[in-house]
Amino acid sequence: MSDQKKLSWKKMARNGIFALVFVCLIVFLIFESISTGKKSPETKNTVTLNLVYAYQNAQWHQGIQTIAEAFMQENEEIHINTQVQYEDKVYEDVLYKLQARDELGDIVQLKTPERYAREGLLTPIDDRFGELLEGYATYEDKIYGVEAIGSASGIVYNRAIFEKYGLSEPKDYGEFLHICDILKNHGVTPVGIAGGDLWHMEFWVNHFLHTDILYKDPDWLQKRGADSVHWTDPEPLAMLAHLKQLFDNGYVNEDWAVMKDGNLSYAMSQGEMAMIYTGSWTARELQKQGDGISLGWFFVPDEEGNVIISQNQDVYWSLTKACGADPEKYAAAISFLEYFYSPEVYAVLCQDTYGFPVTKEKADYTETDIQLEIKNEFCTEDTHISDYIGNDDTPQGFEKSMLKLIQTMAAGETTIKATAQQLDELWTLSGISEGNR
Repeated sequence: MSDQKKLSWKKMARNGIFALVFVCLIVFLIFESISTGKKSPETKNTVTLNLVYAYQNAQWHQGIQTIAEAFMQENEEIHINTQVQYEDKVYEDVLYKLQARDELGDIVQLKTPERYAREGLLTPIDDRFGELLEGYATYEDKIYGVEAIGSASGIVYNRAIFEKYGLSEPKDYGEFLHICDILKNHGVTPVGIAGGDLWHMEFWVNHFLHTDILYKDPDWLQKRGADSVHWTDPEPLAMLAHLKQLFDNGYVNEDWAVMKDGNLSYAMSQGEMAMIYTGSWTARELQKQGDGISLGWFFVPDEEGNVIISQNQDVYWSLTKACGADPEKYAAAISFLEYFYSPEVYAVLCQDTYGFPVTKEKADYTETDIQLEIKNEFCTEDTHISDYIGNDDTPQGFEKSMLKLIQTMAAGETTIKATAQQLDELWTLSGISEGNR
């Protein structure tokens, strides 16, 4: 046989072997697909949900990520695309931008579901969640938001520092200021504030809103909307004066304007400050960062000794109109919410975030000493106020601009009266702008 013929036969044999291997591979893949009863990736039907939420704190962020991943493991046909939003501005400002870009997602965390429902951006949530939960938001007798978790805002403090200087929890606001004086005189920063995150300013702003204004007139924000009260009235002026006093007296960390909320826990765990006005979740972060740190909690009383508890009711899950327009997405979203509130899953979230359960069937979990202390302080007959700057009675965009003005006032760049006048004008302009949308 000639050399040319030998090469031809070798080539044919090699090609035949490749063809045989290829056919065997195809047969194997088909057999494997049939034997396992699974669809191939090309034919598998997967529903993708975009879940938009705020990075409120490390515990909340980790909790949502963990729940989403566990849900997908149990529901392989549903994919959760989590989209965490974190900026130094307020969360509502982020949502406005997402809304303008038509990127609110399918499941979205909201502070004011009623506002978005009025604007036709949401779809109603199954009524059975009203039987499952203590808290939900309605519009025209339909549920448009389900409360995700409860929490409170107050003072978390380092017990060791208080004991060192013989301090105890204040019975009125005058005693609180006296505590601040003693700490300052001993070279300890009394109060940590994170002005580097604009939204952090809400804690003290809403506290004095509660003690100086809403405790005396619960409908004040609605009345301001009706133009029957003003920010230049005596009560708001007292609120601004109390805010400015903290900064003018040197009770606040010197780097407050650039300090980030996420760094406050570390600074306090290192003994750099004695107190932080914050959410209950921060106690959890402090315990993680401060080895063996002993914490206490109290709600700051007003000048007469009245305790007004700042109750946070501003974390809701809502389903967007786009989600409601797709039956498969809507069904998948409802499945996720059911999983989120399931007793075992929800209990872990409440435990890890130091949050308060909002399900009627109470979550069963072990609480730390400080967690129990916060809950016991919260569950009293003292006045609870949940209204806040940025709620549904506040014009859109007012919250962010107000907090910026407060920072300017705190830095000594404007007076109390000038700030009050600017707030009044800002409220009116924001209301006009909202009405023209």
